[in-house]
Amino acid sequence: MKVSSLCWGVVFLGAGLFFLFINMGYLDHYVWVRLLALWPIALIAIGLALIFNKTKLKYLAFTAPLLFALAFVWVAFSEWGYCRSFDFNYKYNSRSSANYGREVYEYVVESDPEVKRLDVDLDFGLGELWVGGTSNTLFNGDFEYRRSKPNCKYKTVGDEGRIEVRSRDLRGLNIFRKHNFKNDARIFIADYLPLELTIDIGAASVDLDLSEHKLKKLNLDTGAAEVDLRLGCGEDDLEIDIDSGASDITIIIPHDMGLEIDADVALSSTNFRRAGLEKVRGIYRSDNFNSAECKATISIDSGVSEIKIQYY
Repeated sequence: MKVSSLCWGVVFLGAGLFFLFINMGYLDHYVWVRLLALWPIALIAIGLALIFNKTKLKYLAFTAPLLFALAFVWVAFSEWGYCRSFDFNYKYNSRSSANYGREVYEYVVESDPEVKRLDVDLDFGLGELWVGGTSNTLFNGDFEYRRSKPNCKYKTVGDEGRIEVRSRDLRGLNIFRKHNFKNDARIFIADYLPLELTIDIGAASVDLDLSEHKLKKLNLDTGAAEVDLRLGCGEDDLEIDIDSGASDITIIIPHDMGLEIDADVALSSTNFRRAGLEKVRGIYRSDNFNSAECKATISIDSGVSEIKIQYY
């Protein structure tokens, strides 16, 4: 057997097992980040194969697929069964982080009677993110971070409030210290104003409860993420644009919401038909779409993802 064939076989087998274990709940999506951090092993393995493949020590070339296999095994065992949950109900003071392994930061934008609509842009890397509603402030975010404090900005343009959050704490990444590079955030966004929301996330676990918001538009860009998205009928017409990589996305909608999905999901798994959607001219649509008082139009461009529709 050729060394190159064996290397590719190990890579495909390892990737397939990782996807399987992620779906079964034994691994989380952060495993890909930890695996990619070991990319120098690939260079070492290829170098060994090139050096020994056509020599009398040809058998040493087979250390190349062995290195690939050891990389998968090491990452899998270091991550196996790990499930860290950010305690969103835990009350803490942002000025004191003695009980945390990382720093804690709170960012608040108070209510402004001059603001009639809201535009929020969240750029979130690795970690766990929860988003919900509040009627007390425009924005209230609790962030747990290791080194780099989130960069948060607020400005007004006419009667629109614009909030931008950059929370990608990757500086000082150390693969041998477990998950010390992750962010955790609990964010409350005003649910009494028309809202346009943009979220860019990497390998994250995300819970978006937007059921009480007057959501007009949502742009969601995900990497290897696990996303629960709960929608409501705060606005009559809702526009959603989802661009996902290798993600597990569950969209939870009210029974009386009309739904239309334009999906490019050739390599993804969906339950659209089982959820009662009919495909007409390439578009999935609920039977109540034309008569529903509130509607959601969703555009999905997906790589290797699992996308599900649920009702409440």
